[in-house]
Amino acid sequence: MIKNNKRAKKEVKGTREMFESMKVGDRIEINYKFDEFSMMKEKSLIVSAYEDGEQVQLSIRATNSMLGSMNIEKVSGTRLRAYSYDLMSQRTTYNFKFEDMSCWKVP
Repeated sequence: MIKNNKRAKKEVKGTREMFESMKVGDRIEINYKFDEFSMMKEKSLIVSAYEDGEQVQLSIRATNSMLGSMNIEKVSGTRLRAYSYDLMSQRTTYNFKFEDMSCWKVP
């Protein structure tokens, strides 16, 4: 069991590095599994890198939707922390856990 935990931590570290190494124009596709109303669901997402002033910023959105993108606030060792603002300036945050996703860079 300990062996599996060590392997999982390595995979998470590699995932973090993949996001942190993104350059403007890079894209990563994600299959994200989550629980909704006691049912497991899967959603296809895309993380894109863009330039904001002198910094590279990341955003995440569903692959089959033009609406609903969120900005990536932080990439930690275990998750992506994303946020968005609605029309009434209400901030919404969501944590995308690395353990619930499979991801790959888009060529």
